[in-house]
Amino acid sequence: MKMELTIKLLPPYRIKGEPDEHTLRLKGEAINLQQLVRHLAREWKDTLGFPLVDNKELLTAEFIVNGKHASLEMVLKDGDQVTIVPYICGG
Repeated sequence: MKMELTIKLLPPYRIKGEPDEHTLRLKGEAINLQQLVRHLAREWKDTLGFPLVDNKELLTAEFIVNGKHASLEMVLKDGDQVTIVPYICGG
């Protein structure tokens, strides 16, 4: 089985001057969002401008799939668009 996903990166995950959308082609079984996060954190170190997982193994983002907030257990399908949105905090 092959799957193609569109990954949209918002700042700070998008490196300045680089495109905000990337195509990810995966081989094998369907994956859920948590597995995708692990894959991106491991394989896209040079593509991401900010780590998806911090040094305490906590996520630094939330995820929107096809325009809707998604849980980490959501199983992704061929053609899905995954947007990586940073957690926002302020004072």
